[in-house]
Amino acid sequence: MNVRPPASFRRLAVATAVLVYLLIVMGGIVRVTGSGLGCADSWPSCNGSLLPAATPQSVIEFLHRSITVLSTMFVVLLLAAAWLTQRRHRRIVGGATAAAVLLVVQIALGAIAVKYSLPGGVVMIHLANALLVLGALVFTAVIAETTGTTRACNDSLLPRLTGIATVATYLLAMSGALVVETRSSAGCNGWPLCGGGFQLPVSSQDTINMVHRVVAGIVVLLIGAVMGVVIRRMRERRGVRTFAMLVNAIIVLQVAAGALVVDFRLPAAAQGLHVALASGLWATVLTVTILVRRTPLPQRETLQQQVISSAPRPSQVGAGV
Repeated sequence: MNVRPPASFRRLAVATAVLVYLLIVMGGIVRVTGSGLGCADSWPSCNGSLLPAATPQSVIEFLHRSITVLSTMFVVLLLAAAWLTQRRHRRIVGGATAAAVLLVVQIALGAIAVKYSLPGGVVMIHLANALLVLGALVFTAVIAETTGTTRACNDSLLPRLTGIATVATYLLAMSGALVVETRSSAGCNGWPLCGGGFQLPVSSQDTINMVHRVVAGIVVLLIGAVMGVVIRRMRERRGVRTFAMLVNAIIVLQVAAGALVVDFRLPAAAQGLHVALASGLWATVLTVTILVRRTPLPQRETLQQQVISSAPRPSQVGAGV
């Protein structure tokens, strides 16, 4: 019997995923504000002190490190709870273990990035790994919430479509990170094209920025189409439809935020919102993918089944004589 994990474990899994999401958002704010060295090259202390200096960059980096410590504590607690109480659920234990291992890698990458003055390649890998940590925790939380309440999907199309959408979303996040790391955000100071919005790219920064926009346009159309299919085919599954509609809402906000950042030269806080929406899009698309694989489509009766079910039974015929 597939017993559902207790509510306390499910709440812990969700809380841990939320904390790591906030950690990624804070990491994005660190990048766009240039606060990665706000605590110099000292780690885990901040400029050799337990508390940061009264400067915006030091405070931002210190908050980032504080959330890292808190997230680490929750991941360790989730890992211990999974191994001690959920060993019958291999997927839950596997997800929690993967998240813990990836978090160790994440902390090591963060220390390397600070120690060696934030080399671009390490920072890119840092973000890529952070999204994988979040993905492992989202997987653990969704599996914990749905275990004992659903069965495998009886459809082969939806899992494939949502899987493609998930990979595309991850690649979109990476292309956005490349824009930030190459300082190409200033390229193409118009929208949708460069210049006043109608010029082709000229510099390498312009090109990187435009490539990201093209990738974003393709991925947005793909995700929107896939979520439309999910909403139509999962009409009777309120939870799946709700997350699919949330994905579409985040897409709209993300496109609007990206355009506003370019056209109005919005400050780092607005760019941080763009990063937060990108991470949220990854988490919600992944959630839909997992839910689709674990939620059966409603069985539609064939015409023959409908005729058989509506035909009077022998006992009914006899009773009417």
